[in-house]
Amino acid sequence: MNWVDVIWLAIVILFVIRGAIKGLFREAFGLIGILVGLIVAINRYEVLGGFISGEFESIPPKIANLVSFAFIFVAIALIFGLAGITLHKMGKFSLVRGLDRAGGFLLGAGEGILVCSVILILLSISPVSENASKWTEGSIFSPHLSKVGPFVYDSIISITPGKAKKFMQKLGEIEKSLPQKR
Repeated sequence: MNWVDVIWLAIVILFVIRGAIKGLFREAFGLIGILVGLIVAINRYEVLGGFISGEFESIPPKIANLVSFAFIFVAIALIFGLAGITLHKMGKFSLVRGLDRAGGFLLGAGEGILVCSVILILLSISPVSENASKWTEGSIFSPHLSKVGPFVYDSIISITPGKAKKFMQKLGEIEKSLPQKR
């Protein structure tokens, strides 16, 4: 176990604690927001990236694409999170409060693992990817975490209508659009 594994554990533990405190409704909508955000960001980042490049000519298209991916992902996750807060407040006084907390605990763990996977994916396609691969050398969790995002994405896409591309193919397109590694 190296220092990167400690960071992954800390992130997951924080999400687990947060999940138990927030409850099932808020965590479910948070997790759905992350999943939907990931799918929409991967499939639509070019549209917003093109707009950003057109409006702000000083920003290179490759950087605009990275910024647009992050913006879409975060914006959708926040919208779903707000919906979860609303539902949580409505169920606060019901008899299922214990189940709400236990479900939140489990979903918090899943959300934390997925967030770690997204961080790893973004690091792998970012300009610091060479350093990131050195950081994750010898990591116990990183090889497993790096498979979570693509697995979840491909699983959801398999039940979602449309012509969405497989995750690794789409990730390759994103990586090609970023600044060249040194």
